[in-house]
Amino acid sequence: MNDSTFKIRPYSKRELAKLYFPDTVNEESATANLRNLMKYNPDLLTELKGANYKTHNKIFTPKQVGIIVHYLGEP
Repeated sequence: MNDSTFKIRPYSKRELAKLYFPDTVNEESATANLRNLMKYNPDLLTELKGANYKTHNKIFTPKQVGIIVHYLGEP
């Protein structure tokens, strides 16, 4: 994390998913992969919901991005 260029800021789901899955063929697949990581991490989902995350939201807030990075590491 010391030399990282990753910034905690608002990200669209697609944008963040592509950062976590850069080799995925398309944005929909990357988004599905990120959604699956979140789905199978109940602690992550609980914290995100506490930060007002809803599955239909298209943008992650900086707080939500911070929670995701806490659980999944930096992309």
